[in-house]
Amino acid sequence: MKERLANRVRIAKRNAASFLSTNMNRALGRSFVRDPRFRLFIEPVSFCNLECKFCSYPKNLRKRTVMPDEMFARAIADACAMGFRSIALTPITGDVFMDKKFIDRLRLVDQSGVDEHVFYTNFIGADVNAMRAIFALGKLRYMEISIYGHDAESFRAITGRDDVQYRRLLDNLSMLIDMMALKPKNLELVVGIRTYRSFDLQSAPRNALLEKIDALAARGIPVGQSSTVDNWGGDVTQSDVAGIEMDLTDGSRLYKNGPCSLPFDSVQITATGEVNACACRDPRGSLLIGDLNTAPLADILSARNEKWMGIIEDHEKGQFNDVCRKCGFYQSIYDARRRAYGGMISKAEYMSRLDDGS
Repeated sequence: MKERLANRVRIAKRNAASFLSTNMNRALGRSFVRDPRFRLFIEPVSFCNLECKFCSYPKNLRKRTVMPDEMFARAIADACAMGFRSIALTPITGDVFMDKKFIDRLRLVDQSGVDEHVFYTNFIGADVNAMRAIFALGKLRYMEISIYGHDAESFRAITGRDDVQYRRLLDNLSMLIDMMALKPKNLELVVGIRTYRSFDLQSAPRNALLEKIDALAARGIPVGQSSTVDNWGGDVTQSDVAGIEMDLTDGSRLYKNGPCSLPFDSVQITATGEVNACACRDPRGSLLIGDLNTAPLADILSARNEKWMGIIEDHEKGQFNDVCRKCGFYQSIYDARRRAYGGMISKAEYMSRLDDGS
């Protein structure tokens, strides 16, 4: 009961801040989005080695596959031709190291015309050869290691996996500690711990996992902690997370005013070649706006694409489809807090640049 009340208070505070910011800026005609060629998500693989209780992956809502080599190469070539500056290789549901050709794909992106690339991973599938190759890349700018749980017991409870995977994680973190001298200065490496609300990183008794996280922190690696998860557009429920002491954000309770930012700067080419207007929380593909198997990327990511523009305009009218209405990742383009990300332009400028291809 206490945890539920605290979660409701958290959402109420978030709604209050959103209400004030979005209503004021919408009335003044101010919006905050990134340039249309800022970033493109590409999903190399949709398999995962974990089955986290707070994720939609265990529900098997989408095809599990690996993107064909030819399609991946074409996606990168199209992105470069269109002037995209950043490529994010993080799956909707999956882990990049489940792709046996992931390092080859990273090298292809690194040698392309993009300015930078990034990815997230649970790091369990990595190995020393992969990390040597990753540290040798010139354009990789951000890599985040997501750690689920703070000890063996919480790892098992959250991920649905056993000690084999946990020991693999420990071994890989030890490997990473030993290789830190090879990390290039322009690569930002971050560790994010997602675990129980009762856990406190600073005061908790140390164990094998925490000692390795401490060693990384001592070497300058930022370490964050969170116990908040979202409901994946309604597909993850309170019963799914009941045994893992994590706070579920019910997106249907969030105040929503204006288009979500995700269809502007988080479009994703999925492992099957379909293009989705959201790279974060649409496992069922209800926001599909095209398919590379039938159309060039430049035609899909165009103001002439009625499906894509229709999603944005429906949001503008307050007409959110089921997944958007329930999603906890929503952030309005009228929310001034988005300026903290830097490089924001208005929605009108976004559409103008989209049309002229700049």
